[in-house]
Amino acid sequence: MIYAEKGKEQDCFIDFVEKALGILAKEKYQEFLAVFDSSRILTEQDLIFALQYLDETRPVLKIDDPKQVKSQNQKIDLFTFRDGSGYCMDYDLTTDGKINDLTLQIEFLKKGNGYTVSLDDLHTL
Repeated sequence: MIYAEKGKEQDCFIDFVEKALGILAKEKYQEFLAVFDSSRILTEQDLIFALQYLDETRPVLKIDDPKQVKSQNQKIDLFTFRDGSGYCMDYDLTTDGKINDLTLQIEFLKKGNGYTVSLDDLHTL
């Protein structure tokens, strides 16, 4: 669970995702999955498979740490759920400072004074 100051949710959510991607960039797959309250990607092997574009013959794609490597074309979309229950974020990933074909989808759902964070998917968009 994370807590965001009213009006600064987007900055808080982006910071959370970028810290998580820093873990993923170090190829600490289990630690990456552990930062989320829930995840549709259940195992380290599922995550690795997603980073191989669902083709186990491909090498695992190396993801940039966004706090270390900035991309000029970075795309982050944050959507508010119409029912007010939270937010959904699409965060395009980069490799060597360039957008690759993978997008991380995360949900931030209101719970009490904070938000639970769910890794919804990692896929090509």
